Amino acid sequence: MASKYITPGLDEEHVALREMVRDFVDQRVIPGAGERDRGDIYPEELLPELAELGLFGFTISEEFGGSDADYMSYGVIFEELARGQMSLASLVYTNTSGGYLIDKFGTQAQKEKFLPGIVAGERMSGIAMTEPSTGSDLKQIKLTARREGDHYVLNGSKIFITHGRRANPLLLMVKTDPTIEPAHRGGISLMLLEHDTPGLSYGKDFEKLGHRGLELAELVFENAIIPAENLLGEEEGKGFYQMMAALDRGRIYMAAASTGMAQASLEQALSYASQRETFGKPLSDRQAIQIKLADMATTIEASRLLYINAARKTMAEGRASGASAMAKIFATENGLKVTYDAMQILGGSGYIKEFPVERYFRDSALMPIGEGSNDVLRFVLAKELVAGLK
Repeated sequence: MASKYITPGLDEEHVALREMVRDFVDQRVIPGAGERDRGDIYPEELLPELAELGLFGFTISEEFGGSDADYMSYGVIFEELARGQMSLASLVYTNTSGGYLIDKFGTQAQKEKFLPGIVAGERMSGIAMTEPSTGSDLKQIKLTARREGDHYVLNGSKIFITHGRRANPLLLMVKTDPTIEPAHRGGISLMLLEHDTPGLSYGKDFEKLGHRGLELAELVFENAIIPAENLLGEEEGKGFYQMMAALDRGRIYMAAASTGMAQASLEQALSYASQRETFGKPLSDRQAIQIKLADMATTIEASRLLYINAARKTMAEGRASGASAMAKIFATENGLKVTYDAMQILGGSGYIKEFPVERYFRDSALMPIGEGSNDVLRFVLAKELVAGLK
């Protein structure tokens, strides 16, 4: 049940973009989504089509082949992609996030080297932050990069890295000055990790409950060598703040994608309830089911408006950590509830793989955890609220 009117905050161009992505999802993504999920298959055949639609370049400047789309477009794209298959939305997000960081903070040479290939789908990109002992507290990363002449020597590891093996380049968060405390005030940098880096090896690939079809890799650095020219922007100590700019976008992505999965689950529940009969009546005529459907639809529309508000505020103010956190918390937690409610409406059919609702439920389980756990984001939001009183 997609919105038939223009949602406040969007314009006709956003609606046209939504229709374009929706058509692609309906025709090319949804038909093979179940098979890709069951087989944990990377959607290689869809990469050229994603590139042709401009979905690898919307965070990148026109100079390098991108469209530099606004934040509302960003949300619309991910809502529609996740409606089809969350792991595909995650693939596009991962790739475009790396491209965004290079476009915003890289040197001209770095942009010219990497961005055209990312836009064309010839290169995959990604971001590597998480470590075995560090999740949301990025200031505590342990991966070190020591400058030696014209290169850096890296030691440490990263885990749970989407596109960890495929990304070329991977935006790598490292500690370049361990003496600085707190580390985020000049001790952390971002580096462009390329394939065939000496001293880089790959540990295990993690099997996942959801988001299947995308690798989640462990990277190990043992005296690994990265050229100094691969320091993002060729300036040390800016990495934490550079990454924060990407994470605000990431929270809008999580909210929008959760909204998309919830929308798909509602559509499945509506279709099933209108066809399934119990005691001579369609399920959709039962008050208990009607109440559940109404609550699901209300939650979805509220989630949509929250992520659009966060997008608009980010565009107006440069950053909107509080609004992004609010959207992410509400949409991801309620999105998970909507997918569960859809399973309840479908009954036993909601628990089997012939229906996509169980996939949306599994994929939604990650959303309150990724891109900053919701409990941590509640602290971010509360801090901003309290600061506003002073």
